[in-house]
Amino acid sequence: MNLTDPVERKLDAGEYVLGTLTAEERREFGRALNSDATLRTDLAYWESRLSELGRGLKPVRPHPRVWLDLAHRIETQSKPTRLPLAAAPRNGLLKSWAALATAASFVLAFGLFREMNKPPVAPLIVTERVEVPVLATSYVALLQVPKSTMHWSVSVTPGRNQLAVLAGGEAPAAAAKLDAELWIITDAGPVSMGVIPKTGEVRRALPQGLLYATGATIAVSLEPAGGSPTGKPTGPVVTTAQIVQAG
Repeated sequence: MNLTDPVERKLDAGEYVLGTLTAEERREFGRALNSDATLRTDLAYWESRLSELGRGLKPVRPHPRVWLDLAHRIETQSKPTRLPLAAAPRNGLLKSWAALATAASFVLAFGLFREMNKPPVAPLIVTERVEVPVLATSYVALLQVPKSTMHWSVSVTPGRNQLAVLAGGEAPAAAAKLDAELWIITDAGPVSMGVIPKTGEVRRALPQGLLYATGATIAVSLEPAGGSPTGKPTGPVVTTAQIVQAG
């Protein structure tokens, strides 16, 4: 947390409203609010902006990913016991993605804010001495693993045929020997967008023949090393989100 940088202050205020700060960061931010009027203005901005997202949404009960909750409890209690991962039921996979997408809507707004604050790289079209910037349409999402600091920032730019994924946080111990695989849900079912890192960043070409639009659901599952051997999710789905257009 950096409360001296104007951009970071706004991001920290958004995370405070979303509840994604650590306990110590939340206490530090709360203390700063008492004496910093500008910080209180940033907080009010995010409270107003994010409150609009919740209107009209019906509560949805998420999929009970018991293995992840138990793994979190084991890590918290500092016990060496390692919990084996259980495969997610195939017939309930799409239902769990839909339920978790609603729960992730608040976090998506914050991911969009981060993406929109990056300066776009725009090619120029010159016609009769007039320079017109052309911005390639991008779609973004923030995938957060419940009961963990693990998350992925995803950016999809079809016009440039580019997928960018930035991993952050710390993966649960139960996922240490597994690969994370990114999926997009189509009318024909889930389609793999490839294995993504649990640390660092990756940029690569998008899978061919797919359509991207606001509201499309993406998800991350844990798979054997190298990715799913069947072309469909075989391991537990740990997070889902809906992509939204940036800008």
